[in-house]
Parts: sequence; structure tokens; C-alpha cells
Amino acid sequence: MEKVEEDMVLACSVRRHGLENWEMVAAEFSNSISKRFRCILQYTSVECQVKYESLKGHFKSLYQTNFTEEEDDESGFINLMADKLTKTYRDYWTEQVKLGDTPLQKKSPNIFKQEAEETIKLNEEKGDDKSNEKMENINQNFIKFLNVVRSHKHRCFFESRLPSQEDLYYFKQIKQHMDLQIIKNKLEQDVYSNVKITSLFRDLLFIFNNAIVYYPNETLQYSIALELRANIMREMGRNPYFVAKLCVDYLQRQPKIGAKGIQGT
Repeated sequence: MEKVEEDMVLACSVRRHGLENWEMVAAEFSNSISKRFRCILQYTSVECQVKYESLKGHFKSLYQTNFTEEEDDESGFINLMADKLTKTYRDYWTEQVKLGDTPLQKKSPNIFKQEAEETIKLNEEKGDDKSNEKMENINQNFIKFLNVVRSHKHRCFFESRLPSQEDLYYFKQIKQHMDLQIIKNKLEQDVYSNVKITSLFRDLLFIFNNAIVYYPNETLQYSIALELRANIMREMGRNPYFVAKLCVDYLQRQPKIGAKGIQGT
């Protein structure tokens, strides 16, 4: 199952970044695999390309697909791989629960305490300080919000999916996963436009609300999530740009009032 897990991570990374951004694929894949297996692993872009070609050949043989690079859109094939591997991984854990090998019960706070310590240690060893990372051609109001989180010393809890968030217990608790890497990708792809400014706020709250639901009250992850959620909401209240946009969005959703009263009534 570890091989399926690794293949799933690679396929999802390629789907997220595409076939032209192997450096980003390698960075995300290395980071995710390091966190899952609790050791520092660094893969180059070339190594990821080799792994991808091997996975592609194995997948075509296993599922007997007729995909050819010359005739078909490879992005569709990548989506198929990512979806199939994710389903296989989830089905495995679902079956384990049915068999009683992995009871679906509340996790001990000690598990999360250990993960917090390992995540902090891994982040310190990598020296992965993103607080000063430049993000070109992105609305500065968006970046200001993101920096509220990126400047926190324990932002590593929310940068990407952690190992404890890959099992059935997490999938049962959390309906929509969100992390800073997903938000960063959306920013770079201009998903958050001015007319969807509240979407960024919503996604940031998703991160911390998910953590508050998932982690026990006595864990560090829970307390940091509470702190950062409060910081985000406070920052939003201070920012006239966001407040104005929220007011406009709210007013646009209200029924229009004409000479004969509310239209549509």
C-alpha cells in the first residue's frame, strides 16, 4: 500500500502542476513524501519525470488503457490516474475498517503531539522559511492575508496535507481539505479574482476550521488554528479593501426594490 500511496501523491502533484512544471512537482512530491514517511527525502525534477513515466506504463498495463501521447490529451490520462489511485487508497482503508484491522475510533492526542514535534523538526531541518518568499503578479491584498499565516512559526502544520490527514478517520471528519499549498496554487493560477475575493477568505477559514474540528482541544495544532483564525478575521476587519468588497457582495445578493416593492415578490 505504500507504493500505491507514493504513486497517488505523484499523480496528484503532476495533475496540480502539469507536465511543464517538474520543479514544482518535485518540490511538492518531496515535501509530501518526507512528511508521510517522517524522513527527509529530496527528489529532483528528472527523478520525478522518470517515476512518472514508470507509473504511466504500469498504470496503462494494469488498467489496460489505450492512451497514446500522439493521439490523446495527457491531462485527461493524468486525471484518470490520480482519481483511480486515490480511490484505490481510500477503498483499501475502508476495507480495513470493515475487517476490523483499523478500527475507526478517536485518535489519541499523543499521536497528534508526536506528529507536531516531527513536523516542526522536519521543517527546521529543511530550513523551509517561506515568510519572505516573493509571489509575483499577485494582488498585494491577497498576499497580506496569506502572510498572516506564512509569518507564523508553526505554519508548517497547515502548508500541506499531513500524514495523519490521509486515513479514513480524517476523510470521515473533514469533507473538504484545504492547505496553504492549494491556496498558493490558486493564487498563481489567478483563481481568486476581484469578484471572488471572499473565496480566499473562505479557503483560509477552511484550513483552520478543519483543524479545530479534527484536532483534540489539548493539541498544539488546535491552539494554533484558533490563534490564526482569530488573526485572519481581525486582519480582514482592518482591511478597507476586503470590507468594501464584502459589503458590495452582500448588497448584490439582496433582492432589488423597485417602485412596486421588492422585485420578484
